[in-house]
Amino acid sequence: MPATSQRVLGLAAMLVTVTIWASLFISLRQASQSVLTSGDIALLRFLPAALLFGWLSRHRIRHIISVPKRYLFAIAFGAGLPFYLLAATGMQFAPVADGASLIPGILPLFVSAIAWGVYGESLSVGRRLGIGLIVIGIGAFLWHSLFFSPWSVTQGHLILLAASISWAWFTIGVRVTGLNAAEAGAVLAISAVLLLPVGAMSGLVSFNLLHAPLGELGYHVLAQGLGVGIIANYSYAFAIRRLGAEMSAAIGAFTPVVAALIAIPVFSETVSLLTIVAMALIVLGAVLASDGIKWRRTQTKSGPQAA
Repeated sequence: MPATSQRVLGLAAMLVTVTIWASLFISLRQASQSVLTSGDIALLRFLPAALLFGWLSRHRIRHIISVPKRYLFAIAFGAGLPFYLLAATGMQFAPVADGASLIPGILPLFVSAIAWGVYGESLSVGRRLGIGLIVIGIGAFLWHSLFFSPWSVTQGHLILLAASISWAWFTIGVRVTGLNAAEAGAVLAISAVLLLPVGAMSGLVSFNLLHAPLGELGYHVLAQGLGVGIIANYSYAFAIRRLGAEMSAAIGAFTPVVAALIAIPVFSETVSLLTIVAMALIVLGAVLASDGIKWRRTQTKSGPQAA
């Protein structure tokens, strides 16, 4: 397929992804006010994807397990159950605009930092400028929460930063391994489902599905299970393969703008001038930080894999 067509398809996939990601932060906020527990939402989110992507990838098991385990670990934990629990916990304390800014908005910062620190990739002047703007935007959020907000908001911001670091590892894992969207989705979702019993035994998650209204269950099946668990996971991995990790992460940085606009009528949230400035710095920085890194390809037993 011509490079232009590949790029158009990648951009279309990221448009779908950003729309769903914005809806994700809305649903996470709604879930914090619901009788459904984090375990319930995680099950509704990951089980449909595990069944679908597992079935689609059933003939690729040998190929998947031939990938270096550290990369599979990055995919499984980076955007799997640990990431979800971090994001869900952070969103209990922070406004929607903050959560959407501090997870996908600063993703390019952590992706670039990992690429530079772990893989030894060079950073261009434009990338360094973009990273600087992102850091200033993060600083604005943290400064406001430390001095003008309750401590719980600061805790929420710190947890959301941890979630963004986790997601950066997932982004790089997908790019370096070269797994296609269905294969990456299978690794992510199946591992999350398998970790749920562990989380229940350790007390990290609990379940209350039987006591939840059918309307809430239906909403989260559509928003989390179909939207985030299947469509967004597939479209984001698809975009990474065609646009690269950096460009995909940069486009994802526009999520806070969309999420904030949705949260205003849905939750009657107000967006302060400082929040608008911080969001603008993060989005602009993410765009500047998106000039391509030439990711090295990793070798597996099946041969060279796309990076």
